[in-house]
Amino acid sequence: MLNLHQRPCSQRGWSWPVALAVSATSLLGACSPTLNWRETRPKDIDILLTFPCKPQQIAQTVQLAGSMVKMSMTGCATDDMTFALAHADMKDATKVSAALAALHQAAVRNVAGIVTQSQPADVAHATRGLADALDLKIAGKSPTGQPLRERVVLFAQGTQVFQATTFASSSHYKDEAAQTFANSIRLPGGG
Repeated sequence: MLNLHQRPCSQRGWSWPVALAVSATSLLGACSPTLNWRETRPKDIDILLTFPCKPQQIAQTVQLAGSMVKMSMTGCATDDMTFALAHADMKDATKVSAALAALHQAAVRNVAGIVTQSQPADVAHATRGLADALDLKIAGKSPTGQPLRERVVLFAQGTQVFQATTFASSSHYKDEAAQTFANSIRLPGGG
């Protein structure tokens, strides 16, 4: 299981979703050193995506866009990269836009980053027309000051919000792996 106590959020200076993804790097020894892609359906989430290593899943109640929600994080780390999916059900469609905006802002702020590329997220069956449903490329730095690159895909379906993230130090980041992960997202039809 992912161990939050190994790298507490408060010590790292990152919000909990990113800290969860960062803690996935502690699983490096449990993952194959090469990318071993496998389809995964996280527990209790109606989504299918492909991870390059065996993901672990944890959940925690957090405040998102003014609501207390259960947020799950499914993720793993391999080949010096971290792959993660954050998910929350806002239970109210009027809160989805604010939740995506909060996730967008946190993704940039957590790595003291700048967005180097932004385009609408292209996820089949996701809700269309949401301003923060985006596919972002971010250049930032780790809490220790090391340069890193991050790809974040923000999208929603119904009352559910999602954030698919791939990140690594700049020297280990692989665009092809991030693209494969982003392209693998499959939501059920409708919505």
